[in-house]
Amino acid sequence: MNSDGAGSARFVAYEGGHNGVVNHDPCILEGVEQADGRDRGNRNWLSALALATLYFALAALTLRYTRFNGGVALIWIATAPLLAYLVTRPTRLWLIPALACGVAGVIATIMFGLGPKAALPFALINLGEAIGGALILRRLLPRSYRFESLREIGIFLGVAGILMPALAGFFAGLTANAVTGLPMLRNWFDYFTGHGLGAIAFTPLVLLASSGEVRNWTASANARERVEATFLVLVMGLVTLGSFSQDVLPLLFLPILPMMIAVFRIGRLGAALTITLLTVIALICTIDGYGPINLIAGSSGMHAQFLQFYLACAVLIAWPAAAELKHRKIVHGQLQAASAVARLVVDRTGDVIIYFAVDGTMQYISPAIEIIAGYGPDELTGKMPHSLIHPADMDEAIRVHRLALQRPDDIFIVEYRARSADGSYSWYEGHSRAAVDGMGQATGVVSIIHGVSARKDAESALVREAQTDPLTGVFNRRGFDAALAERFADGAPATPFTVVMFDLDHFKAINDTYGHETGDLVIKAFAEHLQGTLRRNDVIARFGGEEFVAILDGTSAQAAHEVCERLRVGFAQFERQSIDGRGFRVTVSGGIAVYREGIDMALLLAEADAALYRAKSEGRNRLALAA
Repeated sequence: MNSDGAGSARFVAYEGGHNGVVNHDPCILEGVEQADGRDRGNRNWLSALALATLYFALAALTLRYTRFNGGVALIWIATAPLLAYLVTRPTRLWLIPALACGVAGVIATIMFGLGPKAALPFALINLGEAIGGALILRRLLPRSYRFESLREIGIFLGVAGILMPALAGFFAGLTANAVTGLPMLRNWFDYFTGHGLGAIAFTPLVLLASSGEVRNWTASANARERVEATFLVLVMGLVTLGSFSQDVLPLLFLPILPMMIAVFRIGRLGAALTITLLTVIALICTIDGYGPINLIAGSSGMHAQFLQFYLACAVLIAWPAAAELKHRKIVHGQLQAASAVARLVVDRTGDVIIYFAVDGTMQYISPAIEIIAGYGPDELTGKMPHSLIHPADMDEAIRVHRLALQRPDDIFIVEYRARSADGSYSWYEGHSRAAVDGMGQATGVVSIIHGVSARKDAESALVREAQTDPLTGVFNRRGFDAALAERFADGAPATPFTVVMFDLDHFKAINDTYGHETGDLVIKAFAEHLQGTLRRNDVIARFGGEEFVAILDGTSAQAAHEVCERLRVGFAQFERQSIDGRGFRVTVSGGIAVYREGIDMALLLAEADAALYRAKSEGRNRLALAA
């Protein structure tokens, strides 16, 4: 087939013989799409016709029996199915149902309402109320009309029960005043209360049914729950009928009890069913002259308005409770799911999770504690961590705990040593954050803890390497500065100490005469001599080249001089050997400076260096005290 020909190409594919034909002819596909479109259009017309029929029936019923004052109807429930239909369908499908309900409203007003003059204006006003309410609800609640939270209930009551009836009622009052001459405000109030009550009493049930909630509940409920629900609805109907079929006792409160039991047991469906049942039975009985409302002295219109107030109160009692119960059920389910996931994570993680109370008591410890530290969670639960944390790190751990309580939005990190079950100490790192209640107040601290001993050992090794002279194995200049800074860290040192600077005499000549390898041997020999003569806790460092420095803790100038003199004499008496076997002796000079109050690190080192310079200038192989 030539695809470039004048005619259009048609491809027909057949698979599986005559019984399994897959036809991709575009003309046939177009026909199928047109047939689907006609089916959707027919369904839309049928649903519009059914909706308009229901709208007419409800409008005719309320117009026929609730126009007590000769004006608008005091009860209006026709908006409920139209509003529910509009909010659950795309706006492109609104035109036909809206027009059909408008026509039904015109006919109902002509037959049972204010007559032909008011028919078209009231039809437009009622449609405007429903369409406007649907547009606002779709804007504020774009994805949910299931009344699962107080926010949804508040928005629905505010829009469908207050805002739109009040706005539409203004134009209805003007229209009724023009047609009947009755006061505009009187008709506005009757329209507002009647339409608002009808919307909030009946729309929720229609919405729940149209969204599949009723079908879902029926499918998920077991036999016992279905029997219980049926029983509660029957009890509600009997109690309401009993209360409103007599006018001897004021039993308006009695139907509230089974209504709330149904709300707590069935939820939102229970609220919708019981409110609808209460509204229908109370309305019929009150219109027929029965019920406790007729005990009130007044006209039928007054009775109808009091019934509106009573039913509005019932709605405001039942629906917020139903929404809050549903919301709590959802939250409870989410918490259970989150708890299961959290428990799985906690059980599988290698980190220890601990919940500390405000006073520091360990109230929860994850099972990983047994792997990391050898304790069972029950051994430590209810105890304070003071017996575990190293005393030197306790203050920092307490500080971080208090900071977490004071700043619950922040995460704090602390490192400390803690004792394992075998008595040894290991390093741990904890990430802590406060747990808060509904008011945002800290109720404790959650810490995720993992061992960092390997990292601390590696860090210590790196620090030692950075602070160690590679030739001699003693501190280098960086290590010496850190050791001296520790003694000045908290102000004045607690005990006196002495700084001694040493310099090998004529070291350049040794290098020039015997070679640098022999010079390195001499430096190593002096470092070993220092380590062998001084105490284990004294600090020894090579400053560079042939210069060394030492910190002698707890020594006076005289004691330091005696120790260093013994060191000088002892080093000078040994004969050294060069690489090629030649013998020679090496002497050393030293300068001693003693810490005194008010002196700083730089000055102390400068004094020791000045004393060393004086010893060298006075002939070498001697010691000098700083002035």
